[in-house]
Amino acid sequence: MLPYAALPMSTGSTTRLASHDDAPGSLARQIQSLAERVRAVGEVKPGSFVRVEVGVDNLDSGNLDFFAWLRGAPVGARRYFRDRSTKLEFASVGVATTAAFGAHASLAQIAVGGGEPRAAAWFVALPFDAARRRDAAWEPFTAVGCVLPAIELRREQETTTLAAHIASDTDRAKLLADLAALVTPCDACVIEPALVRESDGGGEAEWTRAVRGALERIRSGAMRKLVLARTRRYAASGALDPVAVLARLSAREARGFRFLIEVAPGRAFLGVTPERLVSRSGRTARSEAVAGTRPRGVDGVADRLLGESLLASAKDRREHEFVVERVREALASCASSLRLDPEPRLLRLAYVQHLATRVHADLRAGTNDADLVRLLHPTPAVAGAPVADAIEALREFEPFDRGLYAGPVGVASRDGAEIAVAIRSARIEGDMLTAFAGAGIVEGSDPAEEWRETGHKLLAFERLAT
Repeated sequence: MLPYAALPMSTGSTTRLASHDDAPGSLARQIQSLAERVRAVGEVKPGSFVRVEVGVDNLDSGNLDFFAWLRGAPVGARRYFRDRSTKLEFASVGVATTAAFGAHASLAQIAVGGGEPRAAAWFVALPFDAARRRDAAWEPFTAVGCVLPAIELRREQETTTLAAHIASDTDRAKLLADLAALVTPCDACVIEPALVRESDGGGEAEWTRAVRGALERIRSGAMRKLVLARTRRYAASGALDPVAVLARLSAREARGFRFLIEVAPGRAFLGVTPERLVSRSGRTARSEAVAGTRPRGVDGVADRLLGESLLASAKDRREHEFVVERVREALASCASSLRLDPEPRLLRLAYVQHLATRVHADLRAGTNDADLVRLLHPTPAVAGAPVADAIEALREFEPFDRGLYAGPVGVASRDGAEIAVAIRSARIEGDMLTAFAGAGIVEGSDPAEEWRETGHKLLAFERLAT
């Protein structure tokens, strides 16, 4: 196994970066083999790209540490995604080309050499509200919807491949240099800086005003639910490594979709989210409604009682049903058949537990991933109900641009897609980390209780600073 030690960030810590030669069978040799294949690729026509790959199954792929691989990679354009079941793990370095989500499928993948490579996987990251005026801090993240990585390490089921993508305008010299950098062992020690809470956005008073405004709108009949979000900022004693931060979050939250989008050195968006937007395999799609929250208990008895109170809560069941209704309607419009859980179940995470209802759909021919995302995003779980009215209200009540927070994030290929909702997330800018959390406001909501709920959702980041 490639070594990676995630030590506490609160006091500053030292982490040894992994050497690729530590891997049995040597990942370094696979990288060199891939570089030779890149050199052999001829001219690539505009509107297409070439994928070259090597298998790395002989490395005991279950022990291959993707975080360690990313820690040793050239910084500035690293990406990562792992699904909740660990069946899919994806890490990449660099950018081969970009496209709008949906338009990416028109670029042709050209096969070269012997054998048929896997379908290329595109990294998807879309803003929560594309029509909202952009905060300058979000501009680098929301400029494109899909990225085809220059170098990709992907594990699906028990198969792991290392690949490079070459477009018509690919800088071959840079691509080969990045591959060479991945070959070189990286044995340096990195000091992970201390992290200290700086502020809670506008504070509880501003939050209370927003919740009361939302409740007035709900009581007037203009809407049934509004999901308000807030921020919490942390200052570090030095520049933050986003891969190290995500590794720390992942160690504390075993269940969840993990993602990282790095757009420049020291500029990244990352998180561990419990919520799937849509998963597609061939013509079968899965989605889910996740809404209604309680904290985890201090022991087994308290945890069970909190879960039972959530299942019995009329307020939380009503909030949850808004999401179920929307997901059912969205998928019914493009499905030949639909199956839902008869009752919500408890989705238990490290710090909170939610009501969750799973939805399965058999898709009609011609339905693509862009159609599914357009129909499903945003759900009432992150916007409110009705959704269009909720988005308008959020532009009024929330003093900040959500950017990628609560937007779709994941990977999509010709064969399938796995796209999550980017909640429980944070944006990194050098030595600053801004975390986001939201709560659904419905009739009966109390501002203080909703403030505490968002505090529970922020615990994953709060524990990084303790």
